[in-house]
Amino acid sequence: MSDRLSRRGFLKAAVLAPLLPAFLAACRRADNAKVVNFFNWSNYIGKDTLADFKKKTGVEVRYDLFADEEEMFAKIRAGARGYDLIVVGDYLIPRFQSLNLIDPVPSGALKNMGNLYARYRRPSYDPAETTVPYLWGTTGIAYNKKKLKSPPTSWWDLWDPKYKDRVSMLDNVRDCISVAMQLLKIPQTTRDPQDFQKIRELLVKQKPLVKQYSSSSYLNSLVAGEIDLAMTWSGDLFQAARDNPDLDYVLPKEGTYMWVDCLAMLRGSRHREDTLRLIDFLLEPEVGASIANFVRYPSPNEKAYPLVDASLRKDPRVYPTPAVLKTLSLHHTLDSEQSELWNQTWADVKVA
Repeated sequence: MSDRLSRRGFLKAAVLAPLLPAFLAACRRADNAKVVNFFNWSNYIGKDTLADFKKKTGVEVRYDLFADEEEMFAKIRAGARGYDLIVVGDYLIPRFQSLNLIDPVPSGALKNMGNLYARYRRPSYDPAETTVPYLWGTTGIAYNKKKLKSPPTSWWDLWDPKYKDRVSMLDNVRDCISVAMQLLKIPQTTRDPQDFQKIRELLVKQKPLVKQYSSSSYLNSLVAGEIDLAMTWSGDLFQAARDNPDLDYVLPKEGTYMWVDCLAMLRGSRHREDTLRLIDFLLEPEVGASIANFVRYPSPNEKAYPLVDASLRKDPRVYPTPAVLKTLSLHHTLDSEQSELWNQTWADVKVA
């Protein structure tokens, strides 16, 4: 079994943190070189994508990884520079824009922009199209078909005492609190302290059942059969299922969220022209399809879709049916006050 790093996984910060100053120093030394400094999730690009880009253009890509998008945002906000291109979750884009942290993609600069599905153009989280959709997915429940008599159908299954110490939850404030809100029928727009008290109580009640809060290592636990149920991101589970075909994935009946990860140019990029070349390369149909095939997340690239493996295109767990797609919601964009309420609630749950 491989030592798996998910889309949301990471080489531990303790290992990479000492390397960051050297990485940024190297970026500064390479200001005049043909290079793009790319900050992304791990296991979130095709196996040969960057090598193929260099072969085609002569531009090298320095690839750095982040552990969590909130941590990434905090790092960039605190002044970390040296990156040209970053991957940003849809709900974070307005926060980056409000702090003037990203440069808009110039209108007409990308010849392949028209390859995207119309529904991903000028979205609510980025109506001015300052960023470019990269990949998308859903949040649902992974389970072991051999361990469960029947598939889970509801988020409430993750609160069932019969699965004590066999449940894993994502270590992610957005997803865990969003699920609690769905179960309690509380809108994401709330600012009511009583609502957050109810959310806190529900998540704390679940805590004795949870074996681990993890956004990466839980996949190895699933493959090994050490847990039976896990809150997961869709493509991560499909990657794990390569090693254990008994693993499956469902979208709970209460509904769930979809998310769109986007490519954004960091303000102050010193390699703007080559960064735009890389973004346009990633939008090529063949390239978009190869990325989707490798990471097993759906692509927002309409021209790439026919080139995606038929087994993925025909799998409604990967590409939900039009009827299911209509039921999926994007996360609400939070302002600073709401973000603080969410983060404090999650911190309270973790220490309870």
